[in-house]
Amino acid sequence: MVTLERWSLLGERVIISGCDVVERLFFFHNPKAGGTSLVQSLKGLFAAERQCPRIEDDATEHAGRAGRYDVFKDYDLYAGHYGRDIYRVVGEGMAAATNFRWPVDRVVSLYRYYRHAVEITQVQAQDPRWRAVALAKRLSLSDFVTCDDPAVVIHTYDHHFRQLTGSGWSPVYESDLASARALIDQMVWFYVCEHPYESLAWADMAFAGRLPGVSRLNVTGGRDMAEEALSAKAYRQLLSQNQNDIALYQYALGRLLAEVTPAETRLIA
Repeated sequence: MVTLERWSLLGERVIISGCDVVERLFFFHNPKAGGTSLVQSLKGLFAAERQCPRIEDDATEHAGRAGRYDVFKDYDLYAGHYGRDIYRVVGEGMAAATNFRWPVDRVVSLYRYYRHAVEITQVQAQDPRWRAVALAKRLSLSDFVTCDDPAVVIHTYDHHFRQLTGSGWSPVYESDLASARALIDQMVWFYVCEHPYESLAWADMAFAGRLPGVSRLNVTGGRDMAEEALSAKAYRQLLSQNQNDIALYQYALGRLLAEVTPAETRLIA
């Protein structure tokens, strides 16, 4: 393996090991941010038997696991809606990656997915596990993203930040922005929905040209696509609810552009 050295956007020295060949990878799949197609491509880099089976996929399963993740150790690929809590147990220090999307668009996409794509029965509509879906089918977009029901809040308040510092399925804010930024600095790669060309150009470098083709899903053309569907009041509240996610998105975008921009062109005004 090759050990590389780079500097974070905060001017700190970062050591990244094994960037020439990624032998093990933990992918923090951020929901409704193009991650499904990315996971399918990442699976092409690892033998099927070395890919960890599903660990958890919602708040109910997370509560049921109660932190018991030891049984999932020693796989080469972990890819799912998993948080830092799982990462600490199964492979702290292994290569990591994630996917970003402008937080407003991500939450709007989640609402539309629940409202139009997820079918539930009348019995499921009464089940707390499906409460967020049931509410999406009853409420307007603005009412959904601003409601204070815990089943919805878990999705609409800084979900990615909580995922990268603890668990997206827990409402608890376990750490701070510095911890999340440090993890982003260590990542071998990540995808930003609004910048597919730059993201895939970096992937070509990070995975030595081995990553299979990625379908472009959940690509947004700008913030207007989501904002136009929201009332001004709901939009402002959604921004307020996602200040940490917005900060991480902006930080990650800065690193992405630095990774794909030739050094000799960065000083051009």
